[in-house]
Amino acid sequence: MEVATQNIKIETNELLNKFKHHLGIENNKRILFSGPFGTGKSTFLNEFSEIEKENFFYLKIFPVNYSVSKNEDVFELIKFDLLMQLMGNYYEEIKLEKEDFTLLLKSQLFIMERMKFMPLLYAILGFSEKIGAPIVNFIKALGQTVGDFNKFSSDLKIDEENGITAFLESIQQKSGSHHEMDAVSELIFDLIGRIKTKYPKKKSVLIIDDLDRLDPEHIFRLFNIFSAHSHEKDGENKFGFDMVIFVCDIENIRKIFHHKYGQGVDFSGYIDKFYSIVPFDFNNRMYIKAKTGELLREIRFSSDYLQQTYNFYRNTRFFTTFKALTLSLIEARLLNLRMLIQYPVLNVPEFYIGNGKNSVDSPLIVLFYLLKNFYCSFDILQMKIIEMKEKFDTETFLSNHENQYMVNNEGEIKNLISYCLSYLLPDEKANEDNTKEPKTFFLEKYNCTFHYNGFGNNYDLFYNYIKSTRGNSPNTEPIKLNPYQILSDTFEICNKRGLLR
Repeated sequence: MEVATQNIKIETNELLNKFKHHLGIENNKRILFSGPFGTGKSTFLNEFSEIEKENFFYLKIFPVNYSVSKNEDVFELIKFDLLMQLMGNYYEEIKLEKEDFTLLLKSQLFIMERMKFMPLLYAILGFSEKIGAPIVNFIKALGQTVGDFNKFSSDLKIDEENGITAFLESIQQKSGSHHEMDAVSELIFDLIGRIKTKYPKKKSVLIIDDLDRLDPEHIFRLFNIFSAHSHEKDGENKFGFDMVIFVCDIENIRKIFHHKYGQGVDFSGYIDKFYSIVPFDFNNRMYIKAKTGELLREIRFSSDYLQQTYNFYRNTRFFTTFKALTLSLIEARLLNLRMLIQYPVLNVPEFYIGNGKNSVDSPLIVLFYLLKNFYCSFDILQMKIIEMKEKFDTETFLSNHENQYMVNNEGEIKNLISYCLSYLLPDEKANEDNTKEPKTFFLEKYNCTFHYNGFGNNYDLFYNYIKSTRGNSPNTEPIKLNPYQILSDTFEICNKRGLLR
């Protein structure tokens, strides 16, 4: 499978095969499909649904569209949603009869009355806008099967004073029980069964997308509905689906759970009952990282000067540092595909930053503006840098990277610290004349001595930063610094100087 990103293709065939294998595990009836926001989960599942349409048929619901509704009404809206999709997508397979529409229209009247919706047709069309159900086929089927809705309602003797009232009362008496709206559930069960009969080799799949974007009450209610409400006799899923796929970020669910119930409550013991085997980790980072260089080169600068100075094909030293930081953020799950591809044209405001230097002449300032564009604000960027810093040993600042975060080689770390160094040193040191002899300076904050060259050179293989040695003596053993601690501290210095506007 390929995901089109502008003109760049991100290959995910290996991930596609892994997910197909996961679905093929015996008795894997409830799947928790987990991945952070913006990583392309919905796009992946859409592609998978299309590729595997000979082996599965799907219904998809997006409960976030019901988030304005009361908690107790969400399940009724799900039923309505499923019925609309069944009518619109599988009309030929289910061969509706007048009796089916009788119950369907009663349920619609129930929803309209209980939730104060607009008249039936407007309500249906409104839902089709949100859930994407092909409603034209349903309206055509409705006309062919039962004719005029008003006449049909009259035949059934359903009106505001008699039928609806009696219907509501009968439902409300059972509210909250296992059989709440049971007749509608049975209709859905029956219609899905008809499709299975038509396509005996296909498995039925319900995809519940964006679950963790709901109110916490809705999230846990839906988990319970589609897990506890399985068929008692043979353990089937609700409505008879062969598989139910919950799409969310399990880490978000974990945070929501602990916020609601407290840190001392066992999350694993709670969440385990909602999936059959193990959660499927939608980890497409390796595929995105493989294309990161191409994606970054799509970025355009707002001025000719910036475009010329920081041209990614010519200024390889700057591009290598920017790419290394971007890859690190992706690997740490702090930057996703959506952020990466929705990159606007970069504008760096020009202002005097001291020492006769313009902001656009400082690679570090331009680098911060590039990274800021991923997150829309410097405040959010600072939080992400701090998170990266905390992935290292914060007591000794010894790097734990092992090519995991700053990828490829030590040169990328040296280059990043080189960009930061002129802001960490006192002004007189950063501005002293550039001699060929290496210099040293003890920075008490890190309890180490920095060894560095002058700041006049900027060619690709030249690093201002040479090494760090422990303590106040330049002759002690070298130590590895935490590059994100350095970056975080430098960010704070630039922010306090008013350089990040």
